[in-house]
Amino acid sequence: MSIELAAAAVGLLAPYLTEAGKEAAKTVGKETAGAGLRLLGWMRERLSGRAKEALAELEEKPQSQLNQDDLRTQLAKLLEKQPDLVPQLRELLSEAKPQGDVMTQNVGAGGKASQIKGDQNKVSIA
Repeated sequence: MSIELAAAAVGLLAPYLTEAGKEAAKTVGKETAGAGLRLLGWMRERLSGRAKEALAELEEKPQSQLNQDDLRTQLAKLLEKQPDLVPQLRELLSEAKPQGDVMTQNVGAGGKASQIKGDQNKVSIA
């Protein structure tokens, strides 16, 4: 459960940290941009040690998949050690309302998945 929550948090934060994300905030709305800012503040206050380093690295290079993966891992470990933070993070994430047509999917290593929208679609995964 904590890895999914951490993935959602990093998924919201990474685009917010990019210049493109900051410009997109004008388009997607103040609610989502405000949620990104609150999440960043929450993380800065609560993360320490390696997790704080991972956040700093993501702030420097938010497009880096390695930095995103690192923060996701560190945040998941923190949530497992301090489960009292889980409801706080859930609350912050619930403030960010998806804009438009959104589909999200997390697939673990070696997993296979597909997402489609519409009708009369066919998917084949080999």
